[in-house]
Amino acid sequence: MLGFAFLYATVTVAWNLVALSGLISLGHAAYFGLGAYAAALLDRHVGAQAPVTLAAAGLCAAAYGLVVAVAFQRLRAASYALATLASVEIPKVIADNWNSFTLGSLGLVGTRPLPAFSVAGMELDLAHNITAQYYGLMALLALACILHALAIHSRWGWALRAVREDERAAAVLGVNVFATRLGATVLSAALTGLCGGLYAHLMGMTEPALVFNLHISAMPLVFAMLGGRFRWYGPVLGALVLYGADQLFLHPWLPAGHAAIYGLVIMVMLLFLPKGLGS
Repeated sequence: MLGFAFLYATVTVAWNLVALSGLISLGHAAYFGLGAYAAALLDRHVGAQAPVTLAAAGLCAAAYGLVVAVAFQRLRAASYALATLASVEIPKVIADNWNSFTLGSLGLVGTRPLPAFSVAGMELDLAHNITAQYYGLMALLALACILHALAIHSRWGWALRAVREDERAAAVLGVNVFATRLGATVLSAALTGLCGGLYAHLMGMTEPALVFNLHISAMPLVFAMLGGRFRWYGPVLGALVLYGADQLFLHPWLPAGHAAIYGLVIMVMLLFLPKGLGS
């Protein structure tokens, strides 16, 4: 449970890179699903090793993020959110209907697990050792947190804040608004795609309805709002608290309606803690 909490926390950190620029995305399931399918398809049809499949996962998602950033550059607020939500359907429909390549709605089964490797003389078997998977995903989250902290406190982070607060004023001060948001979107998409590739290897199966699920798009929004979007640790705090509570308590008690709690969390946070738990 904690391993996947780290994975979804990384997706939340990636999502918040775009949110820091003032854009709310509802389409990160597209990047996650593309990353998962890139890794699974390379494993199935080419027999590529995990480093290659994971690199391809990040690159495919980044390429789609580039398309989204260019295509939707004039959209803001609700229009941008709805456009990104619609963008999930394009790769999902392709994966669902290209039977000869993706096996359609049946999905890809049997994706090889992650390999074992050594770090400082210590053997990490990511295929069979749950503890190794736990530490591997924790390391990924730590790297994402470092990136997130730099995005908040660096010069680029200040550019993101300036664009979020007032685009015209930021442009007058010399900030390239389009390039700033383009960089945030592509970086966010690449990191989310990497998480999708890891998911494909960890689960061993990839289905359109599973990896292009809109729940994956809504989940980072809820986690980030719960933890606090303007602190480097906020998205991680929200993901660990809510995902842990969901898996340990809400899902066992409300197997059919536990997802409704996510909507309740948004309402409560907007009314009483708009800056999140970490603020």
